[in-house]
Amino acid sequence: MTSSNDRILMVLDSLRTGGTETYVLSMGKALRKKGVQLFYAGGNGPFYQEFVDAGFLVEPIESAREPLSARRQHLIECYRACMKKHRITIVHVHQTPSGFLAATAANELGIPVVFTLHGTYYPKDEAIKVAQLCSAVISVSKPVQLFWQKRGVRTTLISNGIDMEEFQSGSASRADVPSLPPDATVVTYVSRLAWQKATVCNMVLRATKTLRNEIPNLHIVVVGSGAQAIHVHELAKVLNKAAAQPYIHIVGEQTDVRPYYAISDLVIGTGRVALEAMACGKPVLAIGNHGYVGLVEPSSYDLAWDCYFGDHSSVQKPSPSLIDSALRQACSDRSHLKEIGGKGRAWVQNHFHITQKCTSLLTIYAQIKNGGGGDKHEKNIVRWLVRIQQFGRRADVACILQFVVQIPRSYTIQGNTFPARG
Repeated sequence: MTSSNDRILMVLDSLRTGGTETYVLSMGKALRKKGVQLFYAGGNGPFYQEFVDAGFLVEPIESAREPLSARRQHLIECYRACMKKHRITIVHVHQTPSGFLAATAANELGIPVVFTLHGTYYPKDEAIKVAQLCSAVISVSKPVQLFWQKRGVRTTLISNGIDMEEFQSGSASRADVPSLPPDATVVTYVSRLAWQKATVCNMVLRATKTLRNEIPNLHIVVVGSGAQAIHVHELAKVLNKAAAQPYIHIVGEQTDVRPYYAISDLVIGTGRVALEAMACGKPVLAIGNHGYVGLVEPSSYDLAWDCYFGDHSSVQKPSPSLIDSALRQACSDRSHLKEIGGKGRAWVQNHFHITQKCTSLLTIYAQIKNGGGGDKHEKNIVRWLVRIQQFGRRADVACILQFVVQIPRSYTIQGNTFPARG
């Protein structure tokens, strides 16, 4: 187990309000309770104050306006300076390219690195390069672990953890949404409005055209923003105009989603959103980037977890008619929805409590500090290769040979053999 002397640097591309950033924030709060000193380096964003309030010492590192090669070296130097300044003992990265830059700097300083893979969306070559620089790699779900295992990256499974005190019924005041009747049946869609998730949001909105004939007091709240938000706004405007009333409410990006869970009869989401909503006692219709899973209830808990609530795997592709049918059935009995929500909280409490996940992460930290994160010779070889890659054409032949002559004809990392020279 780590001690209060540990100084952990979390690295992200930015502090935007996504699932990965929320994971780091939530885990950071749990680590602080264990006495760990926390630091953050990376791009800035809306979550800045939340990270500061959680106990992170935040060091924003922004890209300089320089050519790519010079910018890369500048950023590596910034990460290296941050690690030296704060006497960092472990670096924990979560994304690329920030993860590669920070891991490179950490390797040069001999600081162990952990990489958490939050999905299958990473550019494969980039993710594998980062993994090769790390002492330990973590996956947040079974499908993610299997995906990267097939690509030669071995990982430890540690899922998202939820603070059950922070996320519970009554933990936050109810959101004040203009034009939302107090007796409305509220379905809330929470997601970044980009990629397939924005398409799913549009499907949900289209499904309400016919659904409102049977549930006339149905209202939809959309929480999130992203590259395709403008298309969601346009569709909502058209549907509200056709209904002659504003029944679709788009509230944009929120740093605290709990007030919107509080007003919901049903939450549509995936991944961490699903777990947070269930912790708040809300039923969840699981639909994500990968596809449709359905209403999450006791009979489908194992399926939902195996698919990570539709984000990393799914049962089938979503469609407006499929979503219409699911919402029609779910909203037909609001008392049953409340019952499902109560059971969901108990399940999350037993399987996804933040304290459990924090303990698992601290075990990983302790192992790599004690040299248990892999063969030291292998890690030195990777460090040499990274430095050779950095030298590029700017290095003279003698400088490159200084490293090459020390490298065997092949090397093995995480069970894979790679040619190194000749």
